Amino acid sequence: MGSSAGSWRRLEDSEREETDSEPQAPRLDSRSVLWKNAVGFWILGLCNNFSYVVMLSAAHDILKQEQASGNQSHVEPGPTPTPHNSSSRFDCNSISTAAVLLADILPTLVIKLLAPLGLHLLPYSPRVLVSGVCSAGSFVLVAFSQSVGLSLCGVVLASISSGLGEVTFLSLTAFYPSAVISWWSSGTGGAGLLG
Repeated sequence: MGSSAGSWRRLEDSEREETDSEPQAPRLDSRSVLWKNAVGFWILGLCNNFSYVVMLSAAHDILKQEQASGNQSHVEPGPTPTPHNSSSRFDCNSISTAAVLLADILPTLVIKLLAPLGLHLLPYSPRVLVSGVCSAGSFVLVAFSQSVGLSLCGVVLASISSGLGEVTFLSLTAFYPSAVISWWSSGTGGAGLLG
């Protein structure tokens, strides 16, 4: 029994020598890798939710385009006086801001409901690309649109970007230490503040 254990140790040593002769990538400091991952996921969370938050915050201004002719933004010199017989002192749009809220939430909800059915068949890089293009397109579409309907299409693009990005980036956390989920969450909160 002792001789078989000795030969097994020699076999282990010879295997170790074979694997040690192969060139290895330089090891990075584990703390620097941890910080790079943490900051990376914080930025991903921030970028993913930024357009979503901006569209919700600007809901009133997006719908106000219907009143402005030619989508020309200008600063009014002072508050417009309201007639005394007005029933409300609030400035309201003919379309409720709930339209922007629905356009910003429903596509994300649909993506999150349907993602388990087959989104895993699509590689990560096309998903990230589509998410980024939708996010950039949402800002361009809302900024240059001449109608409320087109602006709402831009809000839908922001929603698609956010929903697809969330499903993609959170599934990527399986390949990293569990602490990156906290950093992702913090980044999404940062998007709320910066947006």
